[in-house]
Amino acid sequence: MNAKTLISFYTYALFILLMLFALLSAYPLFLIAHLWSKKPRIYFQKIVQQYFKLFYKLMPLMGKITVKNRENINTFHPCIYVSSHQSSIDYTLLATLIDDYVTPSNHFISDYFLFMKIPRYALGVHYIPKGNLDEVESVYKSFSKALQLNSSIIIFPEGTRNPSSKFKRFKSGAFRLAIQEGVPVVPVIIKGTGSIVSKGSNISKTLERKEIEITFLKPIYANKDEKFLSFGHRVQEVMQLEIDAHI
Repeated sequence: MNAKTLISFYTYALFILLMLFALLSAYPLFLIAHLWSKKPRIYFQKIVQQYFKLFYKLMPLMGKITVKNRENINTFHPCIYVSSHQSSIDYTLLATLIDDYVTPSNHFISDYFLFMKIPRYALGVHYIPKGNLDEVESVYKSFSKALQLNSSIIIFPEGTRNPSSKFKRFKSGAFRLAIQEGVPVVPVIIKGTGSIVSKGSNISKTLERKEIEITFLKPIYANKDEKFLSFGHRVQEVMQLEIDAHI
């Protein structure tokens, strides 16, 4: 077993252990919070958020994390955060910064029977099986309701991890929701995570600490009578220009 494999094993073991502690400490509060809150999920998220932060402090490959434009975080609430996506750690990074959210996932662990769908109902991570159009429609209806309840959404609009600096075509769901519910889109650019763990592998790519940069751009609103495809294309152009300007 080489050094990269050992570090990867340690990282995943650390994450699982911390999530077990998070579950034990947060789930009882989540259940009790149903007595007074319409959104007991936010109490679960607040506790898990602290465990995510601890995970990154203890993660051996994580260097300095720089967050730019913090004034655009949790300010335009509710909103839809659309983010670049290079690594499996992108969601947990955003979850250390963004409060009161729901998010889609294409990883079955979100609804794995051993976890009793806790990620979906307590954390707000909704698993969408690929090709299951009925489930897609059901999840997006629940996301529409979440926006109406003043919760935000985190979405990776490419629908998959992309190691390239050039975006793939954005999927339309986030922009359809933004227009439908009259909320802004806040673009997010994450740099550096792809150099730690990339698509198609659970093994670290490096033995060195890598610095991470997360940039929250200004919110973008749909124009009057703008179609969601046009809106999505406009947001993608803004995000691509931001990446190209700092290559």
